[in-house]
Amino acid sequence: MVGKGLEMPQYIGCQHHILDRILKHVLDTYGSKTTTKPSLNYKFIDELLENYKELQSEYKAETEMDVDENPGWRDDFKFLYELCKAFQHCKKHAAFPVIKWRKLPSLHSARWNSRAIYTLIAYFLLPSWRSVLELPACFIAEKWQETWFSTKKFKETTYDNLLLGITKLGCASALKCLKTHWSRAPSVLDVPRSNMIAKRAVKISKLVVGDIF
Repeated sequence: MVGKGLEMPQYIGCQHHILDRILKHVLDTYGSKTTTKPSLNYKFIDELLENYKELQSEYKAETEMDVDENPGWRDDFKFLYELCKAFQHCKKHAAFPVIKWRKLPSLHSARWNSRAIYTLIAYFLLPSWRSVLELPACFIAEKWQETWFSTKKFKETTYDNLLLGITKLGCASALKCLKTHWSRAPSVLDVPRSNMIAKRAVKISKLVVGDIF
């Protein structure tokens, strides 16, 4: 920071972590409250966990869909991307596309993005939940995923598009989360706003301190 002429360090939150928190607020608002089971999942997630294979066999695809695949992504990222494209295709063509059903992702609290995958799966496989999940699924498959799959570098349009999506959704707690935690100041360093960058910085700092002492 000294080399950049700043007296104080610049604190910027990891974009993916902020998006995780925004997603939680959205699903808490629209996804129905959690069950009384020890896992405390949303009800539609419990239904998917209990009947995933059977629900896949009941799904009636009406159209083919082309999806570009990034071979460098983890499987859960690929699944999220494919489901978002499937939702977009469904809305554009008013027909349910063929979907490659992958393994359900972990529901660990540190991986809140997995709930985006479950939400989109539920939209396709649980007709009784479709009207309830329409708004959050639309938000996830459009503005939320655009930010999730972005370069994570500072861009004013990234914030503006996400703000527009949350505003249209009408989720006050998600809007507050965005405005509280998303830094709108340009990054001093031209690096992604990711916790991976922070981990590397800490590692380098330890090496520097070790050399000094």
